[in-house]
Amino acid sequence: MDERNDRRDLYEEFESEVVKRGNTEAFFDENDLVEIFDYASDYDNYIVKMEVLLYGAVHYPKSEALATRRAWLYYSFGDVEVTTEVNNRVSREGVLNKLLSLRARNADLSLPPEELTKALNEILEATDDFEDEEIIQFTDYAMEMHLEDWLKANRKRIQAKCSYPQTFLYEFADRSEENDDLETAIQLFEELTMLEPFTLDFWLRLATVQINSEDYEGALSSADYALAIDAGSIMAMRIKGAALYRLERGPEVVAELYRKVIESSEAEDTDVSTLAAALIECGRQEEAIAMLSAYLKDHIHSRLVIDVLLVLDRRYAEPYLRALMATGLISEKDAVEWARGHVVHGQFSSAATVCLVYDEINGFQNDIPFVLEVCYFALNFRDVVRLYREKSSIIDWPYLPTITFPYLMSLVRLGQREEALSEAQDILKTLRTYRRTHSNTELSSMFRLTPAATGSMVIGYIENIKRIIHSMKSPDNIPADEFDPMLI
Repeated sequence: MDERNDRRDLYEEFESEVVKRGNTEAFFDENDLVEIFDYASDYDNYIVKMEVLLYGAVHYPKSEALATRRAWLYYSFGDVEVTTEVNNRVSREGVLNKLLSLRARNADLSLPPEELTKALNEILEATDDFEDEEIIQFTDYAMEMHLEDWLKANRKRIQAKCSYPQTFLYEFADRSEENDDLETAIQLFEELTMLEPFTLDFWLRLATVQINSEDYEGALSSADYALAIDAGSIMAMRIKGAALYRLERGPEVVAELYRKVIESSEAEDTDVSTLAAALIECGRQEEAIAMLSAYLKDHIHSRLVIDVLLVLDRRYAEPYLRALMATGLISEKDAVEWARGHVVHGQFSSAATVCLVYDEINGFQNDIPFVLEVCYFALNFRDVVRLYREKSSIIDWPYLPTITFPYLMSLVRLGQREEALSEAQDILKTLRTYRRTHSNTELSSMFRLTPAATGSMVIGYIENIKRIIHSMKSPDNIPADEFDPMLI
């Protein structure tokens, strides 16, 4: 792996001297430029790639290796005609040139799989030893063309043509993981760890795929190997802690691991939330709240951590929520989606807090029915009544069931039955007037339903209002749960 570090050092030196300082007299030989270009390709750094080609054109105008990479750059821009023209200028056609010719021929994706595999077989047969960039491009193209099965079937043949087969295995594993073929990725990363048992990255990649495929025992074992190589590896600690958490083993150990993780510069919001969950399982809720609060003081935009604190104790979360809302970075749509994330987990109080704080600072204009419903199920009945009255002037038609039901039932649950009865009677009168004077087609735009569905909905709506009125008029003081359309 030292050779790969040398490539990075070359890349950084070129970027520093030529790209940033404009020192075109800094010396880089032809092979250096090829290595720098290929390394820049791994990170899609087009600026460095262009500067390499410009430097090469001045110092090594006859370089076929750089001409080949120039053709690849044109191909990446989608110019197949120029790609072919530049590629054809190369007299000694190598693997990269053959692959580029194949890509150009198949630019319209018209070649059938059998023709593609025939072309790849020809390249494979004609090659004695794939260089790193050659095997990377070879593997990538096969994967792009969905020829994974061909790669699997010919894996031993391909590896035999690689003096450093790790490059092929790593690229194949990486692309398999990207395509959600986790089983293949695990097999390939396992082989890499056997070839280079002291390479940290291979163990980390294996552990990551294992945990994503829910092989928590395997992930735990791989993370332990990684920690044996580098006891300070934050990624390995993170994976080990996550595996232990999933296996429900020792929350104290998980907490200790994640404590180290969040103290590092590599800490992420998910690490903080996982540590909080582990502390809660250990019965250390106050410590979890204190830790989350301390983290938010320096990370005001962390919605995930605010979410965890909202669920733990809304009193502590509200100031940070308020500070984030005040930045103007959260739109009404963002606030609604944020609240929905809590609703799907049945956390209505947290969802209502998000909505109410947003409304206080920025004011809801469109998703008022959603806010009323969330507040109702959070048992924030006074807020429902207040919002209904405050927002009635900006609601297109305030007699929609998603608005009136939470409002009427909030009045009932607040013990204001006489007022609720009066309001329900007024709503019923308005509904009957609209029913007589508007067709289903006219009403459909208001309810955003088809005319037939609108007719059925209006009939059911009227019947529910009548049921509420009847229940409130009853001398039996019928419990709200028995006539609440939000529950029935």
